[in-house]
Amino acid sequence: MDTAIPAPNPATLASRTEAPAQAAAVRTALDEAAAAINAHHATVLGAVIAAKRANLHRTCFGFSALRDWLVSAFDFHRQTAADIAAIARLATKFPALTHAAVTGAARIDQVAYAVRQLDKTPAARRFAPTPFRAPVPSPF
Repeated sequence: MDTAIPAPNPATLASRTEAPAQAAAVRTALDEAAAAINAHHATVLGAVIAAKRANLHRTCFGFSALRDWLVSAFDFHRQTAADIAAIARLATKFPALTHAAVTGAARIDQVAYAVRQLDKTPAARRFAPTPFRAPVPSPF
């Protein structure tokens, strides 16, 4: 029985040493793409809010629902269109969350989830626009 350890394959060693560099390049490309997509979603949200305020989706485009308008006219994915439509529909109720989404400070899907949840509860709808008190310094 031969118990000799086989010699490592040089191609395998090279690929293991190149993997971190390849991973960094892939991560950079994906980070840039995600930032661009999120920036585009914020731009779209601003335009949809303006269209909703002017009621353009109904009067000029013939759609009663914002989501259907975005899906049919602009070929948005249903979930993305639903998230954008939810924020635009509730923009006047939750201006701070809307501002975070339009400026790109928060992702569209996270803000859409928040406005949907806040809109479900009457108490949350009432107290959501209430500003917080000024923070008090800790005695410790």
